[in-house]
Amino acid sequence: QVDIFIMTEPSSGRWVYFDTEISNSSGRISYNIPKQKRLRVGVYPIKMVVRGDQSSAASYLTVLPRGMECVVFSIDGSFAASVSIMGSDPKVRAGAVDVVR
Repeated sequence: QVDIFIMTEPSSGRWVYFDTEISNSSGRISYNIPKQKRLRVGVYPIKMVVRGDQSSAASYLTVLPRGMECVVFSIDGSFAASVSIMGSDPKVRAGAVDVVR
């Protein structure tokens, strides 16, 4: 069981409990924020805490205006490889910084 907390007003520093999800066999969870808890446009810290051992993972959620186009990418390959979140740091691929610029 993984408890999901979001700092809905980052300037307050207060974590708000959103829900508890059960991870799959790989330890991953998926969560959709219910309509009644939808967040405004902004950047929000997220913390997920495993109930069993109290280990945690921290991240950020960015809410963009409806219809806004964006591109999500990774210059170090971590999205594709899922390596950096597992403890090792992939190398930046040659030319990646130039592509981003």
